[in-house]
Amino acid sequence: MTAPLPLVARGGAGALAGSLWLPGGAPRALVLMHPGSGPSDRDNDVFFPPIRAALLAAGAAVASYDKRGVGESEGSWLTADIADQADDAAAGLRAARTALAGVPGEGGTGRDVPVVLFGHSQGGWVVLEAAARPDLRDDVAGVATSSGPAVTPGAQERFSTATLLRRAGRSGADAERALAVFDGLMALAERGASFDEARAWSEEPGRRAALDGLAELGAFVPGAPEVWGLATRIVGHDPVHALRSLDAPLLAVFGGDDGVVPVERSVAVLRGTVGAGLLDVAVLAGGDRRLQDADDAFVPGYPDVVVDFVRRVAADA
Repeated sequence: MTAPLPLVARGGAGALAGSLWLPGGAPRALVLMHPGSGPSDRDNDVFFPPIRAALLAAGAAVASYDKRGVGESEGSWLTADIADQADDAAAGLRAARTALAGVPGEGGTGRDVPVVLFGHSQGGWVVLEAAARPDLRDDVAGVATSSGPAVTPGAQERFSTATLLRRAGRSGADAERALAVFDGLMALAERGASFDEARAWSEEPGRRAALDGLAELGAFVPGAPEVWGLATRIVGHDPVHALRSLDAPLLAVFGGDDGVVPVERSVAVLRGTVGAGLLDVAVLAGGDRRLQDADDAFVPGYPDVVVDFVRRVAADA
């Protein structure tokens, strides 16, 4: 495999550093991969490289970027909500298109190949938001989400917290009390409460112990002003508007054993929202949020289902 080409995009908070990987022959498609939550880089730690390798083997060019403030990118990921990240994805796509302009393609240059946006986890909300924008709608031939919830981040975190409690063996009144406190915290974030207000609320009798216990289990309990500030701008994001606006084919892939994303509810929202003939849902048995099994290997069918989708989109474009 040849070395990737360096990319620099002008995002909303400065320069975004990324890479463009080219297949062995003329590219048949361009896949822009957007990572999940937190300080994720262009590889989404170790998750993207094997998916990227499969896409390259199928003849697709692949681009991805370090999020704001990660790796070589400027800014801070703590300032970027879903809409901001969609801006960055759009900027990244423009930079990748420009880089492909000098690459020979089938019937023209690589700049002319169809585009598929791929987003994992939080990145699923991002690529849906980007694809629904008027300035990108004519440039996006397909969208693929990997464990991308079709509910708000607040609803997703409530589901994830309930899963953590259940798997920890907590049930009945004890679990209900903990979930009630977590619901209260999410409600504060959804209405944009300040960090000081949320901290004062959290210190009320019975709440601090419940939140500390949830944090120990791995629940999302923001403990710093910057993280709380980001939470207030993200938790209420509803992907339904973007889903209704989408006019490109959508592949939504989920793991059947995902305890973080409410798969059944997400599938119901997708089937009730996405335009007729555009939706393809794949729920892969045994897969967790990373579509992996207990041995951290991809479950059967992944990433093949993504590669097949990109091939179909490229063939139909």
